[in-house]
Amino acid sequence: MGSNTKDPLTTEMWKLLKIFGIASFSFVFLLSFFNERRADNTGDRDEFSITDASRIYFQNVRSAYYDMENRRDAKMNLYRFGKRVEDSTQNVLNVTLIVNAPKDAAYLYLEPMGILQKENPLKVKWQVEGGKTGDSQFYQGDRYSHYHFVKEVYPWLITTEETKFWAFVDEEWIPLFVTQKEINAFLTPCKDFFRLVGEEN
Repeated sequence: MGSNTKDPLTTEMWKLLKIFGIASFSFVFLLSFFNERRADNTGDRDEFSITDASRIYFQNVRSAYYDMENRRDAKMNLYRFGKRVEDSTQNVLNVTLIVNAPKDAAYLYLEPMGILQKENPLKVKWQVEGGKTGDSQFYQGDRYSHYHFVKEVYPWLITTEETKFWAFVDEEWIPLFVTQKEINAFLTPCKDFFRLVGEEN
């Protein structure tokens, strides 16, 4: 014969499960609001951060245009544009693109050649046809300095207006970015860097 009386233990267990379930759901729901903000505050993602997709695209498509140097000690790959000016006596500002796969990061490193190597910081100025002028500088060894220099100079190299550049060396201004080869050797790694970090120009 069946009984209609409920087991007290089962009733208490059911109450505990309901309380635990509601509390767990509420906790997860509350954390979901702060998940993105917490990730942003770690400092791991910044202007140098890249995604796996952009890195794979670069390695499979764009890297063919570069001479690659593997720095195992630093766990980085250095990419130098294959059609750059390699004559170390030329006053040229080459750009090396650095990919740090373990940190999901990419950096730009400026490599002055010729007498440009003597200046630290290296000061550069430009004048657009029509009179507009600007200037910038970078210090060797600081990736932020290199990055901000590129951000200031890059728009003036891709403008349709004729722009002349000079670098300040030995107390005088000498021409910079004179040939199309020099300009391409600077612009190509910069464009690939901006694509890697999601700042396509």
